[in-house]
Amino acid sequence: MVEARLSQEERALDVLSDVLGLLRLRGQVYCRTRLTAPWGLSFTAEQAQFHVVERGACLLQPDASRELIALSDGDLVLLPHGRGHRLLSAPDSRAVPIRVAVGAQREGPLTPITHGGGGARTELVCGRFGFDLRLAGSILAGLPPVLHVRGSHGRPVEWLELIVRFLRAEARSATPGRSVALARLVDLLFLEAIRHWLATSDARPTGWMGALRDPRIGAALVRMHAEPARDWDMESLAAEVGMSRSSFAQHFVDLVGEPPSKYLTRWRMYLAARLLRVPGTTVAQVADRVGYDSEAAFSRVFKRYMRVAPAAFRDEAAGQPPRKRRLSA
Repeated sequence: MVEARLSQEERALDVLSDVLGLLRLRGQVYCRTRLTAPWGLSFTAEQAQFHVVERGACLLQPDASRELIALSDGDLVLLPHGRGHRLLSAPDSRAVPIRVAVGAQREGPLTPITHGGGGARTELVCGRFGFDLRLAGSILAGLPPVLHVRGSHGRPVEWLELIVRFLRAEARSATPGRSVALARLVDLLFLEAIRHWLATSDARPTGWMGALRDPRIGAALVRMHAEPARDWDMESLAAEVGMSRSSFAQHFVDLVGEPPSKYLTRWRMYLAARLLRVPGTTVAQVADRVGYDSEAAFSRVFKRYMRVAPAAFRDEAAGQPPRKRRLSA
């Protein structure tokens, strides 16, 4: 029984990694800061941002909110929806834009910059993520505005401590591939933060992320992801997870927020987007891989979800200019 449960959890993590992989994350360390009180930094709305408190303490205040979130040694805070915010040494601290604070000091992303009034010291690593905006909305919809991974006794959780240690090592490295290594480490930080939140949060996540926690609906998602081209219907999915059709349909919508058919179509289109980025792949091949007998039918659905035709999406991914339509005679 324990082995079966662990197997289900492992498959759920595969789905999580599979879907998050579609975002085409492009992580970046923006700066390391050595701050002395009083100080305050403001960050404009971007795609997604993170901060690691290496030393000291501070307050996080999201834009348009009076809420103050206390951060201390070893904490990680992730803002997955790119909300603007401020980091403050005290509630009444004046915040300056991070770009102004960094100014001309930065020689590289991990070269520490200094800012503040000379009091108590706080050290931060700040970074951001880029990803494919066409996919991000529904993929990240279940995440909270602020994801807080707390340290323990002044130290980060083990996986975060290892990532930060590697970031510091790369800061001292002069070997080729440094920028790629930094980006991959930041990507890993994003994935591990979400995994940690799913495993430890008392809040009930919404959407497909929350559904992964449910043994039956999570199992249905695993099956759809494993065989996206299969002709799944309500009856076959319900039978696979040992539920009646009506009970499965209602439970799926309650957790995921949409019917299985719509979720499957969306997943097929996301998978198709990934396949279209593979050099030499034809639209017909992709249509077949995701369960469509007709290239025309696949193209109509893909354009509805991605706002662009499959061939144009493929050319864009390959860096080719849009093809001009021929004028009819």
